[in-house]
Amino acid sequence: MAHIVEVRETDEHRREHVAGASLFPTSIFSVTGFPAQQAGQRMLVLCRSGNRAGKVVDALRAAGRTDVSVIEGGITGWSKAGLPVVRNAKAPIPLVRQVMIVAGVLLIAFTALAVLVNPWFMAGTGFIGLGLTFAGSTGICAMATILAKMPWNRATAALPAPNTTGGSCGSTATAGKCCS
Repeated sequence: MAHIVEVRETDEHRREHVAGASLFPTSIFSVTGFPAQQAGQRMLVLCRSGNRAGKVVDALRAAGRTDVSVIEGGITGWSKAGLPVVRNAKAPIPLVRQVMIVAGVLLIAFTALAVLVNPWFMAGTGFIGLGLTFAGSTGICAMATILAKMPWNRATAALPAPNTTGGSCGSTATAGKCCS
């Protein structure tokens, strides 16, 4: 038997997830807070593509865990393999994607305004670049904070406690390209 643990963020999980999987977002991950090892049970760690899950598994293995594996390709690979995914099309798109969309639109708008109206609008592109650099360096993103307060995101603004009661899967997990 195996137990799937998703390490994606809550807003990503609300949009789509593997039924019965536990949720332990990387933003609150700690080796000691991760589900305890169960005799005879593997922990299959899942993210969007496998990158975050790989980092979580590396940290757990460095701490001595031997029961953890990454589901290669993440939920994207899981879905492409034809394995079941619970989707909620009414859930807002993940906040990180919203930030990328708004930043992209602002950059296009400032560039167009600089070309068509006044070159000083180019300062807006610099401001957006500075904000993105600051967010990447510090983990503090003013745009994400503002977007999180928008009406469509209010339900996802609060981070619920991780789900530790997730289900398990049998040999189906290995069909999702699980690797040790």
